[in-house]
Amino acid sequence: MLDFLMIATRSKKRDVIEVYPKFIIKKSSDLMIRGGDFYAVWIEERGLWSTDEQDALQLRDRELDRYGAENRDRSDGNIRILHMWDAESGMIDSWHKYCQRQMRDNFVTLDNGLIFANTETSKGDYASKKLSYALGEGDISAYDRLMSTLYLPEERHKIEWAIGSVVCGDSRKIQKFMVLHGSAGTGKSTVLNIITQLFEGYCETFRSKDLGSVNNTFALEPFKSNPLVAIEHDGDLSRIEDNTRLNSLVSHEVMTVNEKFKSAYSNQFRCFLFIGTNKPVKITDAKSGLIRRLIDVSPSGNKLSVKDYDAAVEQIRYELGAIAWHCQKVYMDDPGAYDTYIPIAMLGATNEFYNFMEDSYHIFKKEDGTTLKAAWEMYKNYCDDAKASYVMRKMIFKEELKNYFREYTDDRMTLEDGSRPWNYYSGFRTEKFRGRLDDVPGHTKEYRIVFEDIPSIFDRECAGCPAQYATEKGTPSQKWDTVDTELSDLDTSKTHYVKVPEDHIVIDFDIKDEDGEKSYERNIAAASR
Repeated sequence: MLDFLMIATRSKKRDVIEVYPKFIIKKSSDLMIRGGDFYAVWIEERGLWSTDEQDALQLRDRELDRYGAENRDRSDGNIRILHMWDAESGMIDSWHKYCQRQMRDNFVTLDNGLIFANTETSKGDYASKKLSYALGEGDISAYDRLMSTLYLPEERHKIEWAIGSVVCGDSRKIQKFMVLHGSAGTGKSTVLNIITQLFEGYCETFRSKDLGSVNNTFALEPFKSNPLVAIEHDGDLSRIEDNTRLNSLVSHEVMTVNEKFKSAYSNQFRCFLFIGTNKPVKITDAKSGLIRRLIDVSPSGNKLSVKDYDAAVEQIRYELGAIAWHCQKVYMDDPGAYDTYIPIAMLGATNEFYNFMEDSYHIFKKEDGTTLKAAWEMYKNYCDDAKASYVMRKMIFKEELKNYFREYTDDRMTLEDGSRPWNYYSGFRTEKFRGRLDDVPGHTKEYRIVFEDIPSIFDRECAGCPAQYATEKGTPSQKWDTVDTELSDLDTSKTHYVKVPEDHIVIDFDIKDEDGEKSYERNIAAASR
């Protein structure tokens, strides 16, 4: 028996006994009220909560029918059951009065975590749905073929990290959202469709434009079902009026929700936002909350043939459990991978001041400081040269420049060269241009390419190629026409030469630093990409 319901009887006509539901005013553990109306009811046989009000009506009708069947033989008169489905009985009006006027809000937000097909649930899990697949390791060949074509490894890692955070349940506390930015037909919607399949039932669509609009009071209505994932295929954040609501949503703050024709209520949303767009996200200044929350992803521009694409998309629906498992592993390998991530591409595309700082990067880094007067002159020259549509006033420029230096003093100070300038900035923040803290003292950059002592892949693959030792001067010891030894014949720990096939591709990294010297760090970073 439901704890908010009693079965009662009354006799209004001779020999007719009416059986009807009587609702109890109490803090129910089987019924939840939100926003002054029905929210969910517990379905014992399913082991799940239901937000479908029709399920609640059917449960009560079933209790009425059970009571009538058990007591029909003991009754001297005819039994009339006042069903909820019968509009003439008036019971549906009593139910609405009970939920909307007599009860107060009493709810726990449902579906705060994924429930897989093979997961057992209880009332305390507050789950109303299950995924159609079980989580587990398996074949992801179709998914791998598609993703490795559409996205470069570092961009694919971002997507899989985000998906993995949802699978693990950590997305509820991660203050990040993802924007897939690129031209039409490059694979943004393909990925969003895969995410929709992975989290079917836990996804909702929304309009990011509404979140950035000051006047839209119902912007949060699409999130009323408290989705774990919110998706927009064709968004536009290039003209954000106010990013306060978007920042609060991504930060999982308690927000007031207005739904049409319902009372306002407070809720803390736990969703991860995925937005596909052809336009860059507008980042107004260096203090914008979007900078530390946005992860931008760009497709490679490569494509599969139509036949291979269709085959891969068709096969992926059978790989969902394995894809979720794989992405979970990617996330668990480095949960903090994007804690310090900065969307440099978005900054460069929308923030004129950032472009100025990037253009002057080597000057500021070399000096590790500047005066307001010098920086202001540099900025005016940059704006003239770049034909900037908007030029800051000096007062605003002064404050914005502080975001790129660790210290600022408006008093006169003495520099090493003996000069005593006013308004001096020092400690240039190079990490704002790297996306990582690789320039911060004590921080070590980790790249995907690591030099270590392992069996040589080259020695194995080119074992049959002509090879010879080098002379003491480091040159080949003989002409190639007379060489009869192969790489497998040599001790490759000694300096030697190998004649590789004509179709063997060699990429030579020869990047230099600011001083014109070859840079190990820069070459490893480039090779990792």
